[in-house]
Amino acid sequence: MTTNLTSQPPFTKSNNHSSKEIDNSTEQSLNNAIQGLIVINNSHQIIGWNPISSYLTGYKREEIINTSILDLIPSEEEKKDFLANFERLSEFDETMDVYHESTVHLVTPCGQENSVNLQWNRMIVAGEKIFNICISNLVFTQKFIQTAQEKDNILIHKEKQLAKLTSSNKQLESFAYVASHDLKEPLRSIGNFTQLLGRRLENKLDETDKEFFGFVTSGVKNMNSLIEDLLTYSRVNSGKNELVNIVPKDALAIVLNGLNQRVVETNAQIEIKELPAQITGNSTTFKQLLQNLIANAIKFQNPEMDPKITISGEEQKDRWVFRVSDNGIGIKEEYYEKVFSVFTKLHHKSVYPGSGIGLSVCQRIVEQHDGEIWIDSVFGKGTNFYFSIAKHLCNSQH
Repeated sequence: MTTNLTSQPPFTKSNNHSSKEIDNSTEQSLNNAIQGLIVINNSHQIIGWNPISSYLTGYKREEIINTSILDLIPSEEEKKDFLANFERLSEFDETMDVYHESTVHLVTPCGQENSVNLQWNRMIVAGEKIFNICISNLVFTQKFIQTAQEKDNILIHKEKQLAKLTSSNKQLESFAYVASHDLKEPLRSIGNFTQLLGRRLENKLDETDKEFFGFVTSGVKNMNSLIEDLLTYSRVNSGKNELVNIVPKDALAIVLNGLNQRVVETNAQIEIKELPAQITGNSTTFKQLLQNLIANAIKFQNPEMDPKITISGEEQKDRWVFRVSDNGIGIKEEYYEKVFSVFTKLHHKSVYPGSGIGLSVCQRIVEQHDGEIWIDSVFGKGTNFYFSIAKHLCNSQH
């Protein structure tokens, strides 16, 4: 056994704790330690033992607690050296804490001997001598360092992947915006020249020719609508999320005014229940969120029934939660997540026209407000759309 015995004045002596407080403090230190830690009293009895000590020695806490540490030292010679150094440690002036370092062979439950390094700190606590012993060996230390390095490498790799993904998303959003914007002009030209050609040849076309021209015109309109929706989605993703105080009742009034023609045409009944007096969010995108959900509720309606839509909101602990309910055709549960995907349509455009991007825009807006959007629906009877907006937002969030 090799030893190094020195006094350590920098360690603080404490006589102000009760035994119970010492036990609690020691137990917390044991659990938080990143190396083996054993606590023994002046009778060599083990009174503290942490999980890493079990890993190093093979003994479980319940097996080792209240036993003598001497039972772990198989060599009689090392045991005598241990006791001699222990006595010297105990004899030091009680006004100072003492540090002691040694190497010793401990026996494992299966009878093998394991060379470990012990670093002791003798302290006087509540008038009693206790010994905190850090236990380690070279193999474990190297393994611990290697594991930490591997975790750091994994974290760095994930951060790089996230940075690449963020960059890729930004490039994709930029491409979608530029491509959509640049497509509008040639598409407009195709539409205009098709109409001019149709008027010139109007008296020379048979029914089949007119049908073909109708396909072209309809295709141009559908493509233009798709481009407009793609531009909307790109703007939501790339725009700054500037936050202001919003009065939901006022925002809803503006939205309903814009949807007035659809409301009149469909004879929709819209009921506004209690709403939060004021929230924090992006005014433009919040109104767009409400508009998309209400427009959807009007559109996806049983033709034999007038739309009935209810809008409400409430304050919860750390967020505002809004609900837009309708008596429409409903959504099957297996499609709850799918409907938020870009360009997802559950019905043919001849029945319910549109590009299938509206709910994707809603989801993105809610995410920008650090919230969630979800569905509760009964197929054939109606749907509840819920969305939340976090209370504690700042202008740095996007």
